Amino acid sequence: MKKRVKVIITLIAITLLLPIKAAAVTLGEYEAAVEKYTKELREKEAKIAKGKEEIAAVKKTIAETEDKIAQAEEEIEKLQAEIEKCDKEIKKKDAESKKIIEYYQIENGNNAYLEYIFGATSITDMVYRMSVAEQLTDYNDKVMKELKALIETNKKKKAELKKKQEELGELKKKLESEKERIEEEVSGVEGTVPSTKGQIELYQKRVNYYRSRGCSSNDIIGVTCDVPPKVTPSSGGGNVTPGAIIGENGFRFPVNGGRISWGYGGGHKGIDITRGCGTPIYAVAPGRVYYVGNGLDNYGAYMVLIVHNVNGQLVFSQYAHVQPGIPVYVGQSVDTNTVVAYMGSTGYSTGCHLHLEMSRNYGWAYNGTYYQYVNNITSPWNFVPSPY
Repeated sequence: MKKRVKVIITLIAITLLLPIKAAAVTLGEYEAAVEKYTKELREKEAKIAKGKEEIAAVKKTIAETEDKIAQAEEEIEKLQAEIEKCDKEIKKKDAESKKIIEYYQIENGNNAYLEYIFGATSITDMVYRMSVAEQLTDYNDKVMKELKALIETNKKKKAELKKKQEELGELKKKLESEKERIEEEVSGVEGTVPSTKGQIELYQKRVNYYRSRGCSSNDIIGVTCDVPPKVTPSSGGGNVTPGAIIGENGFRFPVNGGRISWGYGGGHKGIDITRGCGTPIYAVAPGRVYYVGNGLDNYGAYMVLIVHNVNGQLVFSQYAHVQPGIPVYVGQSVDTNTVVAYMGSTGYSTGCHLHLEMSRNYGWAYNGTYYQYVNNITSPWNFVPSPY
């Protein structure tokens, strides 16, 4: 069992010592990324513009539908008024009809109607009198039928208009729902535009930077152009500063003197070194400055990131909580004699110290994101010699 454990430990050690090939990234890939996200942005802008046109068209249709609904309501009101008017006419004609009948049948007795007819002085007069009575009755019946027909027609028309009004109301609801859907879609696309613009800006900055470093589209970043100085056992930087601790692999302890106040592990992603405010901090190995500033830490800690070339593998070192007056700049080549910062207490810190972190490039490519750097942090003791 012990032999098996020893074999496993040996295999792990060999794996850690073997150089891991970094993903090859060319300037052309960054240029392609700019083109890709620019095309994506144009497509989104076109989609937003089209969506806004559709919204305008739907709004216009909604306004037209509202006008039709208003017209239908006006027509319904007019028809209602006509129906009420006809109802009054029917009542009036009905009353007149009754009066005529009463006049001929009731006035001066029940025989008034017959007396009127038989009171004729001649056959011709009698025929005339009968005709008058019949005409009055027929006229009254005709008027009543016309009024009733008009009422029925108006009721039918009113029902049709009511149905049309309801259909227009449903159409308006559907149009409103469609408008909300398109607006939500447009809003969603608009919400992604800043991210796309950010990607364009990110990759365009990289393109501009590497072009300024003399890289062409086919150049592999960090391999055939903008290559960080290679760390070798003899690359300690020549005449190193007094008190410098240089390891056999060419790495050095970042300060002269000092003590470890907090080690690596247990949630702590680096080592903390104390020496005193303003103590010079040196690059742990030859390399190129990758980042300078206080925009990566949520608490505003000033830091320096340096990229190193270790047997073709990219390794990053981070120096955090340093003083604001950082003496190096992005793109500057440094070695173990270069002062890259001064010990400070910026950001979330309880006193002057250096927080040293290191990260390997496990295939996420040169010039990856800070989050990729964080996700691949390793113990600084894998590279940096101990002062004890």
